Amino acid sequence: MGTQKFLDVKTISSARLFLTLVCCVTALTCAAASKSSMAPLGNDTYSITREAKTGFDRDVDRLKDLAKQDAAKFCESQGKQLKVIDLTAKKPFFGTGYANATIVFKALNPGSAELAASSGAVETAPTPKQYTNTSDLYNDLLKLDELRQKKILTEEEFQSEKQKVLNRSK
Repeated sequence: MGTQKFLDVKTISSARLFLTLVCCVTALTCAAASKSSMAPLGNDTYSITREAKTGFDRDVDRLKDLAKQDAAKFCESQGKQLKVIDLTAKKPFFGTGYANATIVFKALNPGSAELAASSGAVETAPTPKQYTNTSDLYNDLLKLDELRQKKILTEEEFQSEKQKVLNRSK
């Protein structure tokens, strides 16, 4: 009986050690840096998306901060100033995807009239343009498709933006 009790304690100790290791690995994985991707959108406008490396990392505020830092570093490296157009984050249901944050910004020359006109750090997107010819419409649709292929836009976002572009062409 005493031997059996010793084996149970040994088994319990092994289980605790295993659970401790799993918790440590999970914590380290969650703290791992996210991955970043950048896409030029034209007219000095860019998009940077920060995506968590694991499904356990759900801190979208941290991802937003990292995306803003990436945008600021990019602008600084170009000798430009940052103007934030949009900053969004997505935290899908656990197990259905990774959390991410996307910043759309302009890299403008210091002293630019567009910078002087901005009153806040985050602004709404400019009024959409009306299409005067089909080549502009086609180019904008191609840009949207490219963003979808690079996984910057989800299928739903792509369809929504495509519909907005098509509505402006009427």
